[in-house]
Parts: sequence; C-alpha cells; structure tokens
Amino acid sequence: MTYPLREDHRTDPFSRIPPELGARLRPQVPSLVEEALEDLRHRASGHAPPLEATGAEGLRRAISAGVHGFLDRVEGGAPPPGLPNALAAEFRALGASEARHGRTLECLHTGMRTAAAAAWRRLAVADALTRDHMGVLGEAIFAFQEEISGAAAEGHARVRGAGADALHRRRVRLLEALLAEAGTGYDARAVSALAGAARWRAPERVAVALLFPDGPEAQAPALPSDVLADLDRAEPCALVPDPEGPGRLRSLRRALRGAGAVLGPSVPLDRVPVSLARARDLAELVRAGLVEGGGVLRWSDHLPTLLLTRDPALVAELARTRLAPLAGLRAPQRERMADTLLAWLESGLNANEAADRLRIHPQTVRYRMRQLEELFGERLRDPAERFELELVLRARGLLRPPAEGGG
Repeated sequence: MTYPLREDHRTDPFSRIPPELGARLRPQVPSLVEEALEDLRHRASGHAPPLEATGAEGLRRAISAGVHGFLDRVEGGAPPPGLPNALAAEFRALGASEARHGRTLECLHTGMRTAAAAAWRRLAVADALTRDHMGVLGEAIFAFQEEISGAAAEGHARVRGAGADALHRRRVRLLEALLAEAGTGYDARAVSALAGAARWRAPERVAVALLFPDGPEAQAPALPSDVLADLDRAEPCALVPDPEGPGRLRSLRRALRGAGAVLGPSVPLDRVPVSLARARDLAELVRAGLVEGGGVLRWSDHLPTLLLTRDPALVAELARTRLAPLAGLRAPQRERMADTLLAWLESGLNANEAADRLRIHPQTVRYRMRQLEELFGERLRDPAERFELELVLRARGLLRPPAEGGG
C-alpha cells in the first residue's frame, strides 16, 4: 500500500509526510532500536572497547526517544518547527552524561543514523514509499537529526566547558601556591595534592615567564598543555617546565604569537619565587628601555646588565669617587672623555680599536688619552683601577639618559 504525498507548500518537510507512515512504523520502534545497537556493537568490535551494559541502556533509551519523537512529528501533521521542550531537555541531558563519562557523541549520532536507515529500508521493502516520499522523508530525517544533535551537543559542551573551567581554576591555584613568597614556606605535600587535582605532572625544574601582550586586542598565547599560566594576573605569567629542554624556547616563542616574555632562571619547584623575582628584575629593565624587548628574553643572557643596574645609588657613589678627575670639565667635554676612556678600556688599551668604536680618528683618541693620563695619572696603569673604571663607566652608560650629540 502506498500513501499519497500531502500537498503543502510550507518549507517544513514534516508538513508533507502522510501521518499514516508514522502509525505504520510505531510498532517497529523496539526492533529498529535493537538493530541500531547491534550495528554499534559490530562497529566497535576489534578497534574499540565493547559497549558496556549501562552505556547500551542509555543509548537504547535515547535512540528510542529520538525515533518516537520523530514519529510524533510525522503524525502531528504540521507541528511547530524545533524539538519539543521535553525531548530537547532529554537529549541535552544525554549529551551532558556522555561528557561526564569522558565520551564523545559519536555513538548517539551513529545509532540515530542507523535507526533512520533501517526505518527507510523497511518502508521501501513494503512498497510504502514513492520517490517523492523518499525525498521528503530524507529531508525530514536530516532536519530532525540536526535538531537532536544540536541539543545533545549543547549539553555535552556545557559539561565539557564547566570541566575545563574547573581544571583551569585548579591550575591557577597551583600556580599561585608555587609563586607564593618564600616566607610562606614550601609545602611539598600541599603542592603534590594541588598538582594531582590540576592533572599536572611536577617536573624537576621550572622557570617563571612574565608575558608582555602586544595590546588589549592581542591574540592569547597558545601555550603548551604542560605550562601553567594565568593571563588574568596584574602581571600575566606562566610556569614553564624543563625550561632548558631541547626545543622548549623555540616552542615558547611560537606559542606567544609574536608577543614578548622574560624568562627567569631555571629552579627547583621549591624555588619558584626566586625565578619570579629574577624575571621581575629583567622585566623592569625592559620597561625602562635598558634592555630591548621582543621575543623571549632569558634572565641568564642579561646578567652583566642586571648586575650593573641593580643599585643605581651605589653606581652613583662609585662614579663620584672613581670619576672625580673628570668633575672639573664642562659637561660636553666630560661626556666625550668618559666615552673615550670606556672605549679604550673595552678595546684592550688599543687606540685604533677605540677609534673604530667611537667612529672618530685614532689621533683624536690618542690626544684625549694624553689628557686622561694627566687627569688620572698612575691609576690608568693599575689593572685593578682600570677594572673599577670600566665597571663604573659601563654602569654609567646604562643608567644615564641617551646622549643628544655624537663624540
């Protein structure tokens, strides 16, 4: 027996399907569901864990509810589009349950497709479907599956999102515990518990990275999963495991998407506050323009600059005493003589190399050095005195404002 296709020019395909098709399929729902479950078991054999009894029962109920819901739409004539509230809630709950058990929605989608294909075959064999029927019924099945999938995906995503948020919060708590000031003490047992809850395998050594975003609209860094990060802190930072491991620096640069960072020294877990303090020292130099930013800057690569800028007041006192012979010169001449002396010391007392550094004629260097020898006397022949002079002149060059004129 065939059924005439309902004349209806509305876009909802359900409005054109004869209601009798729903009534005819209703008694076959249990066998359609079992056929879908058997297909799922067959697909899983050999390459996936067997379908557990509890999981199979949940899928049986879901597929049965889906098929009955579809037939309700068919028999309803021209129902409003979209899933009924109760059915949508049922599939959202199913999606949430699958997410809580760490499963995807693949079994649900496959089961619904299999049940739909089985129903289609049975109607076709019974000569109940014309070509027009097949087209409209296929369109209705596709639309209904999309609605069911959307509801299940919504519930699945809600749980997965909540789980991801909870895991992120646990990782932030772990990071805060490790960054805490040394005075609070390191509690290995508490850190181990927090690391377990955060699903973080504690490495032997770590380093703190302070991040410099490109701007408020900058793309968030895609940091490796073993890096603890909190980008919402006043100073966004990350804890990098095994910072000296092969390829680690390269992967960190790539993850930052062009933004900058300073990386503190590698330390054991109980010394994380030390790495943070060292990273802050370097970050301060970057902000002051004493170290050029960009990319990943390692604390260990800037030790001389960090040392010489550590105590500006001490440097100022050292300059006052060690450079006292220059105090009587006019400011422009004092700057030229100090620059010449530093270039001469850095060049191993070679006037030609000092001239290259200053981009002036060697004779000019020699002339100035004769003046400096008159001012400093025997001190320029004493290696210890020369060391102190070079030290204070280097620090002075770092801390003074940029010169406006050339040498």
